[in-house]
Amino acid sequence: MNRRFSMLLMTWALVFMAKVSLAVQLPGPLVEGDWLLAHQKDPGLVLLDIQERPTYLRHHIPGSVNLPYSRWRTGPESKRPASLPPLQRLAERLGALGITRDTPVVIVTTGQGAGDMAAAARAYWSLDVLGHEQKAVLDGGLISYVKRFGGRFAAGPPPKRQPARYEPIPRPELLATKDQLARGVDQPLLDARSVEEHLGLVAPPGDRPGTIPGAHNLPFDWLVGQDGRLRPREQIRKLFAFAGIHQGGAVHFCHTGNRAALTWFADRALLGNQKARLYDGSMMEWAKDSRLPVERKLDL
Repeated sequence: MNRRFSMLLMTWALVFMAKVSLAVQLPGPLVEGDWLLAHQKDPGLVLLDIQERPTYLRHHIPGSVNLPYSRWRTGPESKRPASLPPLQRLAERLGALGITRDTPVVIVTTGQGAGDMAAAARAYWSLDVLGHEQKAVLDGGLISYVKRFGGRFAAGPPPKRQPARYEPIPRPELLATKDQLARGVDQPLLDARSVEEHLGLVAPPGDRPGTIPGAHNLPFDWLVGQDGRLRPREQIRKLFAFAGIHQGGAVHFCHTGNRAALTWFADRALLGNQKARLYDGSMMEWAKDSRLPVERKLDL
């Protein structure tokens, strides 16, 4: 009896080890289309397309599931629109797609320039806040995958997957809050908006023009080349240094926390600065609070 039990345990262990060995290992936070072509059918890998549903129905990588970008953020009815939804709500949306916290996922956008790369980085940050380890962004999105690497795209509805239970392990250290910034932080502040917004030449209706006092400026779209893909790491490092961020680990902000997600992604995921944080409320929250200072660097 003991021998049979031991053999059964050994069999279970071998099966478990086989599954572990077959599980896909992402090469890093950023993957190219050629890697995806070679691995997109690997067991367990999920392609997480964040295009809005009408766009997804027209073109997507075969087999990918769809969680539109708008569902990664709160709606206009929220007290803080365009911010991170309650984590349990986001976890339920991922679980409905058959994704657990241990599922390796590659985030896919259309690939139409810096805006799409920022959306992918924002989804990556959201997964990071949920405690999701195995995740990556497809560099250049669907367009690069098809045009540069010869990948194919499909049309129609997403595949049906068995729902799963997604259990988040929140990581609040990845977020910066208004109150924390108001008290002062020992990290540099990085404004990822345009130069015009940073200087205070333009501002959205109802917002005070300018930036958080002491912030450095690195427009998010400087990180993306003309081909819609992120610049090489060494070029990104030089851009950070040019902006006055020499050691990294900044608190990143923009208007709603979208564009800044890309500079945060570059700072933390690509350059390895683990102290990098994203201020989700960004200037949409900060500039509307009359108690908080706003620096207008050029007042015409």
